[in-house]
Amino acid sequence: MKRSYDQAQVATYLKQSSYEAQLSGCKDSLFVVEYEKGEFVTSPFRKDNLFQIVIQGSVNIYFIRDDGSLYSLAAGKANYLLGEIEIFSDQMSSVYAQADEDLICLAISIENNKADMLENSQFLQMVAASLAKKMQSITSSDVATIGLKQRVLTYMRYKCAEGKLKGLQQTAFHLNCSVRQLQRILNQYEAEGKVHKIGKGAYQLTELSLKVK
Repeated sequence: MKRSYDQAQVATYLKQSSYEAQLSGCKDSLFVVEYEKGEFVTSPFRKDNLFQIVIQGSVNIYFIRDDGSLYSLAAGKANYLLGEIEIFSDQMSSVYAQADEDLICLAISIENNKADMLENSQFLQMVAASLAKKMQSITSSDVATIGLKQRVLTYMRYKCAEGKLKGLQQTAFHLNCSVRQLQRILNQYEAEGKVHKIGKGAYQLTELSLKVK
């Protein structure tokens, strides 16, 4: 991820978007963020909550349940909004956005500009329209059917900080399987070099496995 605070560049991209009028009041707080293909644009483990508008490129948005099941929610292209929920809620979500190709976004810090956002009626109308479209998409989405072995890997990638799984019994409960099944799968992944044991009942994904394919 690379940030740029060049206001001339911000102004150029703002004119390219469909939201110049809605964002005119916070123009000075906007900055440009560039992501490489495969980078996370949003994830529960990010500490900096940003409201972002896709200018160039595309993102894949998906939801990971506690049992490792994956819901594909949307594919966002130019003018797609990210970070609307974070304006209203501080709770960590399980929604991920990942750059499907090199990506350019306009961004603004939610923490530093929340009060102004909530007082801007044009901005809130834009956010409400975006959330309504996403709700329609979510209600028509289906869970991706994947086996237990793949769900273990998905769980470690997206639900475990730094890819570290700790506590087999608790993890087995979340994955709706037995501890014996989970241990067998972890042993298989260890033999394949995808995880390594870091302690009693604790495993970590290898650097290669942490990269989302």
